[in-house]
Amino acid sequence: MKNLQETMKQLQKASESLSKLGFDPDHPWKALSQMGQVLDTSFWENIATINKQAAQKTAAAAAPNVPPVKKGKKKAKEKPLRFVQVEETNGSFLADIIQSEQMVIVSCELPGFDRESLEVTLTEQRCLEIKGIIKESGHKGFCTQLERSCGPVYRKLALPVSVSSKGMKAQYQDGLLEIFLMRDQAANERKTTFKASL
Repeated sequence: MKNLQETMKQLQKASESLSKLGFDPDHPWKALSQMGQVLDTSFWENIATINKQAAQKTAAAAAPNVPPVKKGKKKAKEKPLRFVQVEETNGSFLADIIQSEQMVIVSCELPGFDRESLEVTLTEQRCLEIKGIIKESGHKGFCTQLERSCGPVYRKLALPVSVSSKGMKAQYQDGLLEIFLMRDQAANERKTTFKASL
């Protein structure tokens, strides 16, 4: 803070002195020499100190707040928490809904999906719920980075038209789950839950 106050005083004096300098376009070197005397070494050292302090404060503010490590009894090695809890509005996976004249296709991005866990529920012919499990990596060893999600996944989707569970077909390939539902205005299904064979 002291350096800042000194530098501000020096800057004020320097600006007053520089405003009084006579500038001769034919001989500009004299004015430059006078500027060098006004803005002396101590002025530039104070500027450098202030700049260094500002950089340190910025770095300290950007550094993550890491809690101190507590030493004590060794606990059993805990597995990292990887359960994906998803609200209906957010969803746990990306989904596209494609509508054609005969059917509605729901295409879901689910890499690592357990085919046996798929459960699809159709409610009032317009609401599709998809549940399943994304398998955890089977590799052994110490995990240094966890970005992939695994565990239960759930998504509730509003369909653009009425569909029927009759003739429903599902396929899973290259991390993409596709559910094919026939459009049907006449069917009267309140709630149907089924397991699709993939």
